[in-house]
Amino acid sequence: MNRNKMSLSMNDAGAEIIYHSFREIPVKTLLITFAKKMRVLSTQDGFREVSLVGNHYNPPSLWDYLHDNYREYEDWLPRTLNIRSEEIAYLSTGVDMDNLAICEKSYGEFRVICLATAGVETNAQRMGDDAAQTVERENSFTRVEGTINLILLSNASLTDGAMARAIITATEAKTAVLQELDIRSTYTAMKNQATGTGTDDMIVVSGDGQKIKFTGGHTKAGELIAGAVKAAVGIAIKKQSGITMGRGLEARLAGRGISLEEMIDTALCLYIPDPEIGSKARMKDLLYAGFKKAFLDLNVCSLVLAGLMLEDEGRRGAIPNLTYEKYEMDPVDLIADELIGIQIAEYLGGSRALFEFERYDKKKPGILAKLPPFLDDTIGGLIAGVLVKICS
Repeated sequence: MNRNKMSLSMNDAGAEIIYHSFREIPVKTLLITFAKKMRVLSTQDGFREVSLVGNHYNPPSLWDYLHDNYREYEDWLPRTLNIRSEEIAYLSTGVDMDNLAICEKSYGEFRVICLATAGVETNAQRMGDDAAQTVERENSFTRVEGTINLILLSNASLTDGAMARAIITATEAKTAVLQELDIRSTYTAMKNQATGTGTDDMIVVSGDGQKIKFTGGHTKAGELIAGAVKAAVGIAIKKQSGITMGRGLEARLAGRGISLEEMIDTALCLYIPDPEIGSKARMKDLLYAGFKKAFLDLNVCSLVLAGLMLEDEGRRGAIPNLTYEKYEMDPVDLIADELIGIQIAEYLGGSRALFEFERYDKKKPGILAKLPPFLDDTIGGLIAGVLVKICS
């Protein structure tokens, strides 16, 4: 076993990532060791008194086996680390442990550390809107890649109530990161931002310092917890998935299921061949370059993002005087969606692009046929503008 040791300025705790293998497949375990037993609250195991906590990574190549043999795996992990199962509380994830993020926040004598791994690309969901993907039967689930796992360490002595409330505070901070990054639900990407993944877990570790009973948002303890979680989750998502606040427009559209390839194919649907340009294959190459260039224009980005945000507002029924039911019908008195498309088209291709926009808006070829009101005009304007700019 290889080990990567890390120092933590908390409760005489030591941390390391252990590189080992199961059935000759590499796995990785984050292990945090305390000088004495600590009271923890785990979303896996409830309240425990343990001397170690951990976060364990198992790769996709193991999942089929683990689905049918997870009990064997649960017994194997502590044993291979020379730890009795009653001494450790740990979480599991499909996120690479080398993408761990560690963030610390402090105020006076109080200190909080969050250790986070975060994968959001395969099973992110919006609670209350998305349907469940699994049913627990005989302690068995289908395993999926992803998961936001958090380990929270506090040097303060938290009451059981404070530990439970810390999970709410941390969850709110985690969700704030997903909203700011516009992480979309894997299952309803066009419609919903994600609030988490379907397999998120957390361990809260109480220290032995000053006693604290409250960890909500109005308290300094809650502020430290939320700050550490928000920072760690943001870094962890960037390390695992490369998703950042200012990621490109192409990535923002892809997050909603609108790919560059689909936009190019849609543009070609109504394209009338130009002898000076040549074949459709040549035009496809020019469209690719044209879209890529448009994606770098901050004004195009701003107008398209306005369309995306208005789409979210419309689907929530949050636009004044426009109910969700009316919005779904794409009412004739809603012209703001067309105005955005027109502005994008004209900005990119001039007045000639307005005629192209009208053509694509009427026929709605390709991806435009399945897009909702604001998005079909937004993407239609983008396609028209890029197409005319190329032909000009």
